[in-house]
Amino acid sequence: MTEKHYDLIVVGLGAMGSAALYQASKRGASALGIDRFAPPHTMGSSHGDTRITRNAIGEGENYLPFVKRSNEIWRELEAATGGRLFHQSGGLIIGGEDAVAFHYQGDFVDESARIAEKFGIAYEILSADELLRRFPLLLPRDSDRAYYEPGAGVLRPERCIDAQLELARQNGATIHTGERVTGYDISASGVTVVSETSSYRADKLIIATGAWIADFLPETHRGGIRVNRQLIHWFEAEDRRLFHPDRFPFVIWIGDTLEDFWSVFPAPDDGMAGVKLVTEQYHTSTAADDVSRVVTAEEADDMYRRLTVPRLKGLREKQLEAEVCLYTLTSDEHFVIDFHPGSERVVLASPCSGHGFKHSAAIGETLMQLALDAGCEFDISAFNLGRLSEYV
Repeated sequence: MTEKHYDLIVVGLGAMGSAALYQASKRGASALGIDRFAPPHTMGSSHGDTRITRNAIGEGENYLPFVKRSNEIWRELEAATGGRLFHQSGGLIIGGEDAVAFHYQGDFVDESARIAEKFGIAYEILSADELLRRFPLLLPRDSDRAYYEPGAGVLRPERCIDAQLELARQNGATIHTGERVTGYDISASGVTVVSETSSYRADKLIIATGAWIADFLPETHRGGIRVNRQLIHWFEAEDRRLFHPDRFPFVIWIGDTLEDFWSVFPAPDDGMAGVKLVTEQYHTSTAADDVSRVVTAEEADDMYRRLTVPRLKGLREKQLEAEVCLYTLTSDEHFVIDFHPGSERVVLASPCSGHGFKHSAAIGETLMQLALDAGCEFDISAFNLGRLSEYV
C-alpha cells in the first residue's frame, strides 16, 4: 500500500466525474481520478454514441442553469480540442391526448412549451399534419402533437468524456483506470481512498460512481435508489442520409403507457452504423454488477415491431448493434448533488435518473466548486441527499 496526497480525488470518471476532474485541473488543483473501467466505456450510463440535449427542460426549471452552462462548456471543449461534440439537429417531443407522465411530469409537451415560453427559448407546437409535412419519416396519429425545439440536438458522449479526460491530463491531473475503489475513510485532516491496489490521501473527495453510487453512501441513504437495465439498438436504414442531423431531429415519443416510450436519434456521418433507437423500462430493477449485458433477439424484435414500425418509416428489421445502459434512479427521478451527511470533505453526485448527460459538464463544475470552495454558483437544494433517507 502506498499513499500520495492530492487536493482532490474523483472516484468514477463517467459523465460527471470526467467533468469534475477537468474542472479541478483547469482550476490548478492537484487532482487524481480513478475508475474501475477504462472510460469512456459501455459498462455504465455514459455511452451510446449520441445523447439528447435540449434547452427547455420539462423535468423542472431548476435544471435550466445546468444545461445553459453545459452548452457553454461544450463549445469551450470543442474550441480547445478541435473535435465535434454537439450536432444541432433540432428535437421533437411527441405526445397524444392520453400520454403518460414522463419523469414525473404531467403533459410533457405542454410543460416543455411552458418553460420555453417563460425563458425565451425558441419553439413550436406542431399538429400531426404539420409533423407529417415537415418530417415525413414519422407516422403520428391524428391525436398526436409535438413540441419542437430547433436549437436542440445531440451530444457525442464518448467524445465529451475523452475530451475532458485528455484536457485534465494536459493540465496535470493523474488518472488511474482499471482500478476498483473499495472504500474511503474521512478524518478531521482529510480523506483516505482505498483501492484494490493502493491507497491515496486528499483534502477532498468527489464520488460520481453512477450505478455503483449506493456502495459509497451511508446505509441510511441507499433505500431511495434503484438501477434499471435499459437497451440501445441500432437498426439498418434504407437510406441513412435521411437521418443525418441536418435533416432529422431527435424524437422523444411519450407513450400511452410507460412501456410505449420510444426515442429515435439522428445519425451523424461518423457515428455508429445504422439508426439509434431506445425505449425505457422502470418495472425491473437490478444491480450494476449482476445486470445481463446481452440484448436478446426477442428484445430486438419488440423494439422493431411493437415500438418502431407504427411510428417510423425508413428502417429495416436488421439490427446492426445493441448495448445495455444503466439508469440509476432516485424515487422522485431527480438528481443527487450534495455533501456527504457526515462531512463536507466528501461531495456526492448521481444518480441522474436517465436524464443527466446534457447537464454533466456544468454538474462537474458544480462538484468542483463544492469540493474546493465549500459552496457553488447554482441552487442545488432540490438535489439534496437527505430526501433519500425517507426510503430506508
